Amino acid sequence: MKQTISFKGAMKFVGFLLLSVLCFVLGAGGNVMMAAAADLPDAGKTDSGTASPEKPMDVEGAATMQNGRENGDPDFYVKDIDQKICKIRPMATPIDQISRQASAQQTDSFIVKYYSVGTRPTKTLLKEAVVKQTGGDRVSLKVEDPNIFTIDDTIRVCGVPAVTKENGSAYDAKKEVVPDLVLCVCGKDSEGYPQVFAVNGEISTETNNNIWLPAINAKTVLVRMGKSCGELDVQTGRFNNLPTAEEQYCQNYMIQVEQSTIDKMSDKEVDWNFTDLEEDAIYDMRVTQEMSILFGDKNVIKHASKDGMARYFTKGIWWMGCPKYTIGHWDEKENACVISDDDLVDFSRDIFVGTGLSNGRKIMFCGSDLLATLSKVKSEKFRLKDSVEKWNLKFKSWETDFGEILTIHHELFNQCEMKDCGFVLDPEYLTKKTFLSFKRNVLDLKKAGIRNTDAAVLQEISCLYLRYPKAHARVQLAHK
Repeated sequence: MKQTISFKGAMKFVGFLLLSVLCFVLGAGGNVMMAAAADLPDAGKTDSGTASPEKPMDVEGAATMQNGRENGDPDFYVKDIDQKICKIRPMATPIDQISRQASAQQTDSFIVKYYSVGTRPTKTLLKEAVVKQTGGDRVSLKVEDPNIFTIDDTIRVCGVPAVTKENGSAYDAKKEVVPDLVLCVCGKDSEGYPQVFAVNGEISTETNNNIWLPAINAKTVLVRMGKSCGELDVQTGRFNNLPTAEEQYCQNYMIQVEQSTIDKMSDKEVDWNFTDLEEDAIYDMRVTQEMSILFGDKNVIKHASKDGMARYFTKGIWWMGCPKYTIGHWDEKENACVISDDDLVDFSRDIFVGTGLSNGRKIMFCGSDLLATLSKVKSEKFRLKDSVEKWNLKFKSWETDFGEILTIHHELFNQCEMKDCGFVLDPEYLTKKTFLSFKRNVLDLKKAGIRNTDAAVLQEISCLYLRYPKAHARVQLAHK
């Protein structure tokens, strides 16, 4: 006679739990060792698995009902406890969060090539002094960066006063405001240095009223201004700014979640199901992915553990050539780093000025020591006070005269022993490329005769990179 088991009877059936969270985030292979359950830093335990040649059927990293009872809380399935305590507390992943709020760009290759185009500098220094001109119609300027000048550019010579006005009379500094000396580029010499004539220099009555250059000291700042072309000109000095090509690798992030059929039938007062497991797996995947986004290093490895299959490792944005700044000063009396108003003014100037690309708002991800030191600033002007919500994240706003900085604590800096560090990000120049968008694949392990479980693999193949590294910054507190 065919017998059936009711759902209620099945719920009372004593079985075992097979819940596996198998991380395949790219890494080198190795022998599997016997391991016992270990305490997690927040709450709960983890089991690294007991697979071995003697026990080939054991599943590495799997959590079973037996393991849960013997290594964790024996009453895990019968205690009436808060469901939130049962869940692994997720780590904050703000950079990944911000990148997911923006539309990702699709790529058809693990290798991503991107370009950065900077702006041509507008100032340089005079390497060699210019003696007062006494002949000829032009003078070569030995400058540190001759490439910033082309034909017809005008140049302001900072701190060197003009000599004559348009009508040919001399300026009188006692009676009127005297502008700086202005030059105009009319050619280049054999060494590539700009050749110039003066616009408001000293008029020579001896040679067709040419306007000659006065003496100019070395290290004088020269600022490039707008071109001045002739009435019949149809061409001028050419400007060609080629972009710099960089490469980034997409990384194949994966995680696998399993739940045994028996566990789904077992009587649990705590509602802990496959959906909960997937939610925790996604958080775990995002945390480790965030770590790679920040501190990974770019490479492609063909390791024997994968039979020579190529595995791509992404480069962390921390290492992408961003300038590094120190904030604060060491106070011997306090025996600690202290941040003053002057320190904050200088710091905000450094991260906003001179990049040529900065927007009016930047984000600073802070380790706990860096944020704590910023929070101790008592000045009303610079105290962290206003809350700003964006990208489903909550920031503390810090208004400066150069722009707004949104600060947020980033736990992963602590995890990486970088509590005194932070990263300033200009979100306008953060790009995400996706080879495979986040997806969920269901595995039929029962039909395949592998295990009596429900299983799903979560996967994403993607990378992040920064355009214009100078628009971002690495930050560290001052030390003794």
